[in-house]
Amino acid sequence: MEFTKNLVLIVSISSLLFLHSATALIIPLLQNRVKKLCNGVTDPALCVKSILPNVRLDRKGNVNSYRAVEVEIIAAKTQAVKTANLINTLLASPASNKQLKESLSICKEQYGMMLDAINEAIPIIKKRDHVEARFKFSAVFSYKGSCEQAFETGPPQPASLIKEQAALKNLAGNVLDILKVIDDKDFAMRLKKGLIPNFSTVSSPPNKCQNVIGSCTL
Repeated sequence: MEFTKNLVLIVSISSLLFLHSATALIIPLLQNRVKKLCNGVTDPALCVKSILPNVRLDRKGNVNSYRAVEVEIIAAKTQAVKTANLINTLLASPASNKQLKESLSICKEQYGMMLDAINEAIPIIKKRDHVEARFKFSAVFSYKGSCEQAFETGPPQPASLIKEQAALKNLAGNVLDILKVIDDKDFAMRLKKGLIPNFSTVSSPPNKCQNVIGSCTL
């Protein structure tokens, strides 16, 4: 019995040591993979911060780009909700005059439509339809722009709203940048498999006048 207990103890310690060693190897690799994915996006630091805690490596040691962009879309949605709540707070504030409330009302409407677009993009990216997801999500910038335009001929945009919209712009930019990476990978894969024509390899027939000096009739 004593031998069995000791054996179980040794196995348990060995398992813990193995898990510790495996974790020590996986975490830096995961960090490097996420940093590589986020390299070149609108806000790389924000990209890593939002995606890293919510992704895992697959069996090949890679990060699933679709899962990563889904995480960033959800982060953008959270920021859009936060901005929409701020707009409602400003609308309800006695300090907001009539002209400011008119501009904020436009923003409220735009953010309502923006959240609808983001909510539609989430199940689409789950289906790995990156083209349609990009089409849906790109509307975020149109709605955000319409909100900003509401202040061009009216009162200045509140500083708090400027700050929240800037944060949304960075997250939304990250989403579209990662979707562009997915687009490029998909295009390269389809090109390699011959699913689309490679126009770069198509050459024009030789032109008999190409090296002729003076007039030449084809």
